[in-house]
Amino acid sequence: MDLPLSTDHMQQWITRGGLNLIQNVGIFLLIVLAGWLLASAAERGLQAALERSRYQPSPLFSQFVVNVARTSIWIVALILGLDNLGVDTGALIAGLGASGLILGFALKDTLSNFASGALLLLYNPFDIDHYVEVAGQEGTVKDLTLVSTVLHTSDNRVVTIPNSQVWNAPITHYNAADTRRIDLVVGIGYNEDVDEAMAIFREVLDDHELILDEPGIVVRVRELADSSVNFDVRGWTATDDYWTARPQILREIKLRLDEAGLEMPFPQRSIWMRDDSPDTPPELS
Repeated sequence: MDLPLSTDHMQQWITRGGLNLIQNVGIFLLIVLAGWLLASAAERGLQAALERSRYQPSPLFSQFVVNVARTSIWIVALILGLDNLGVDTGALIAGLGASGLILGFALKDTLSNFASGALLLLYNPFDIDHYVEVAGQEGTVKDLTLVSTVLHTSDNRVVTIPNSQVWNAPITHYNAADTRRIDLVVGIGYNEDVDEAMAIFREVLDDHELILDEPGIVVRVRELADSSVNFDVRGWTATDDYWTARPQILREIKLRLDEAGLEMPFPQRSIWMRDDSPDTPPELS
């Protein structure tokens, strides 16, 4: 028969247990502090290394690498600290693995977005503040996470697109090059002078300060349409000047054509009316 512990024995057991607990908690805090210091040092080191890299990774990809490294160090430090407290980290990791398998089936679309986000960060088809058209949406890229891409439209709407749709759709990047071509289709009436119109178009492009000398301008007959003779009017400008130059050139073309008396016709259709009814009988006097 076990005898009950004496008061002295209980005090000794509490004292030893309390000291061990305080010691383990102190070591846990030291491990966490060391993890925090190491994560901060790794963050600074990786940022400096990526900035000096000859491959010049995008800011989004650099931030992704830094975040993954910092988070990984934190997780390792936390596991080591919990193990020192006596927590069965092996069972914890196994439980997380089983839970992850279940969540993987439940969140397969989210995991697809995650994988697509990683590919977007790796291949870098666009970056922050680039103007793109993707998945039927057009706007300026404001954020790219591992789950979604955020665009701001020209009328200041915020559009969030799942990364799986972004990765699997054609991406039109309007800021990829330093220059961009202005493509206009301008029509005049069939009774107007084609050569005079072409001279006006060339003069408008030559006189505009935002149109570049190279690779040159193009003015040519495009087609003989139903109601007009249509011309291709093309000139190159800096990408940042595109939305300034295009409306100015359109306005100047309209003013110059009006000044020269050249008509810009709108679609017209001639309608012939048939009257198949029998002859109207003469009126009786």
